Amino acid sequence: MLDVGGTEIKINALAGNQWLYSSSRHVPSLASETKLVILEHLQKLLLKTIEKIEQREDRLQAIGFAFPGPFDYENGISLMQDFRKYDALYLVNLRQCVQEWLKNSGRAQVPIIFGNDARCFALGEYHANSSIQKGIYLTLGTGCGSTFIEHGRVVGHRYGLNAEGMLYDTPFKEGVLDEYLSVNGLRQLAEDKNYPFENGKKLAKSALDGDKEAAAIFQAFGQLIGEGISSFTAIFEPEEIVFGGQLSKSMPLFKETLLQELQPVQPNVRVSEDPAKSTLKGLYRIILDQTRGEEDV
Repeated sequence: MLDVGGTEIKINALAGNQWLYSSSRHVPSLASETKLVILEHLQKLLLKTIEKIEQREDRLQAIGFAFPGPFDYENGISLMQDFRKYDALYLVNLRQCVQEWLKNSGRAQVPIIFGNDARCFALGEYHANSSIQKGIYLTLGTGCGSTFIEHGRVVGHRYGLNAEGMLYDTPFKEGVLDEYLSVNGLRQLAEDKNYPFENGKKLAKSALDGDKEAAAIFQAFGQLIGEGISSFTAIFEPEEIVFGGQLSKSMPLFKETLLQELQPVQPNVRVSEDPAKSTLKGLYRIILDQTRGEEDV
């Protein structure tokens, strides 16, 4: 299973409850590179993992990819364009690519399943907590991934959500939520204050080291997130909101202003302990459901 993010690709394999790697491998995604570079990178990562599985004398039964949207998950075709990641893969049929890689390496064909990365993350987190009935799951990184789950089912077409049950294309300020609830939104806040911005990690370090301007930028970011999702939380009334993605690591810097914007709703707001593992666990559920001929839940 590969969780293909805008910054990193996380890789692992699962048989029952047994992981191939105790900690999932993390490698750069190369999401801004050319089509050839990205595909060769994915091919190398995939075949290397399969070799590791074969060394353990396990039998490969399926391959799963968690990809950000927009994406044709049924057919394995990337639809990302002008999303600051994987533009070079626009309209590329990744299922055909993987089938070709397996064939050329002398391996048998297996089911190749594609799932939305935010939905996979949500399923992994939701099903790890049996007491939760309603939750919102957000991934903050190069974009904003989102999934609402109610009584075990992914929500769509309700509570103001689009058909996919996601927020990224919701009109917000001068654009859509994806442009603001992401590293791009954090960058814009820094630029508005004429603060030099390289990446979220360095900005967070400055804030934690006592830089008041950097801290103020994160506080404004928390307010921005709260503004963006408050209308949804007011209607949906989630018991929990769980964050994943690179920017979620800075939650202590913006949680207070986020909670203020969500009032009077008071969900449990937390950061995933292991977003990569949750995403892969959710992807594993989708793989099992689809290879058994069931709908993913």
